[in-house]
Amino acid sequence: MAPNPTSATSTVSSSTSAVLQHIQSHRDVPVEQLFTRLDIVGKGAYGAVYKGIHNATGTVLALKVINLDTAEDDIIEIQREVALLSQLRDSDRHNCIGYHGCYFYQTELWIAMDFASGGSIRTLLKPGKIDEKYTQLIVRETLIGLNYLHRQEIIHRDIKSANILLTNSHRVLLCDFGIAAPLQSTNHKRSTFIGTPYWMAPEVIADGRLYDTKADIWSLGITLYEMLNGNPPYSDLTPAKVILKIPRSQPAKLEGNQFSNGVKEFLAACLIDEPNDRPTAEDLMKHKWIKSISKAPLTPLKELTNRYTRWVNSG
Repeated sequence: MAPNPTSATSTVSSSTSAVLQHIQSHRDVPVEQLFTRLDIVGKGAYGAVYKGIHNATGTVLALKVINLDTAEDDIIEIQREVALLSQLRDSDRHNCIGYHGCYFYQTELWIAMDFASGGSIRTLLKPGKIDEKYTQLIVRETLIGLNYLHRQEIIHRDIKSANILLTNSHRVLLCDFGIAAPLQSTNHKRSTFIGTPYWMAPEVIADGRLYDTKADIWSLGITLYEMLNGNPPYSDLTPAKVILKIPRSQPAKLEGNQFSNGVKEFLAACLIDEPNDRPTAEDLMKHKWIKSISKAPLTPLKELTNRYTRWVNSG
């Protein structure tokens, strides 16, 4: 059965890369001729992500391969992710993973995206905690991505270190839009309980309570805590217990002189219990902790990948 590109390929990223130009002009080429699927680099709820090669240019890409022989509810979620990726076709300029198109192959859907060779921040945490000077840069770049999403009235709903990637050119990219969702047009809020419990805002956990983009701000704060401490708060508890713990507890704080007052204040702003009092992504981009490194280059982030390589090689 010859695979055919879906209509989503007509709404690919506006990037001028040779990959996109080739894909646009070869829409009828079978997917296995366009790409070579290599090693698996990650697994998700609906499939796996592979390292791949765009055969015409030799460019390395990420290929998310989803088995369509699954429940109807799952298919709806997959359709939503593809639609959202298509909507975010300019996102590669705003620190969200670049989307190159999707293709059917037998019972699979292949989604071609940018490949971040540096891996996720969660992977880069394996050797140990990340110093504040690096988290500052990562958070700054993550805010650019969040601000872009929120201006499109989209909630990511699963911000955590595992969904923040680092490229070989030290770019920071948001990924995994599998549970991202547009705000409801009637009241610009959502009420669905979804996300990863440890990073989840209190209003998301609360039964039936509406929430909006401020939920991502809370998750960003927990991600910052995670980077600085190695794990999110309550990581020693089961997810079921965390769901009970978060709404009943005071927000996490950074303790100790190893953390600057700036990062402590930034975290406290992200973790304000009342979402209406929480700053927006745009507000946080103006926070003094971020403004102090507003023009700093991203090249220092190379040390994180170097550290990880040393850790792997040490056995």
